[in-house]
Amino acid sequence: MRKRNKITRIIRNLFVDLRYGKFLGGVKKTKFASHGASDTANSDYLALAYIFKGRIFSSEYVFVDVGCGKGRVLNYWLDNYSIHRLIGIELDPEIASQTAKRLEKYKNVTIIEGDVINLLPKEPALFYMFNPFNCQVMNQFKCALFNRFYDEKSGWQLPFEIIYYNPKCLDVFLDKNFSFIEIELPTGFHKCVIITQSSTT
Repeated sequence: MRKRNKITRIIRNLFVDLRYGKFLGGVKKTKFASHGASDTANSDYLALAYIFKGRIFSSEYVFVDVGCGKGRVLNYWLDNYSIHRLIGIELDPEIASQTAKRLEKYKNVTIIEGDVINLLPKEPALFYMFNPFNCQVMNQFKCALFNRFYDEKSGWQLPFEIIYYNPKCLDVFLDKNFSFIEIELPTGFHKCVIITQSSTT
């Protein structure tokens, strides 16, 4: 049964991938492990459907896929959140270039090559992360969020949410400034947590 379910998911992923140009399956070893980057992998469309089920965001939100890789999450957003500006940030220039070329006809999609620490948006944002880097870099990302969105006198300046799939560095956010909601996913998927700004700050 488990093998049959896996095959079904691969076929479903293939079908949606091909509508956006090519199959995106498989894992690619990162060339940037020394920078803390994880290997390039892909979220499953069914997992994304569970994660985003019933979720509505203000049109002012920009959606940011942190470590977008080949761009499957961007495909999903194009299907379900096409009114939003969609940004994929990818450290590997080769992968970033390939993803940008594949999605170049979609005017609301921007692929940026570089380090997300230096590329945070200035608008309200939804960040999606599929375990993109190690905990040291995650702490740098957290500090960058404070630099961009937080003021010592008045607190958080702009709203944002983080959807953290396979959250191996969740401890980084365990302080009074953040709140957590775990999304219940079916057996066979990774854990997923929504991180939001704490109202106590």
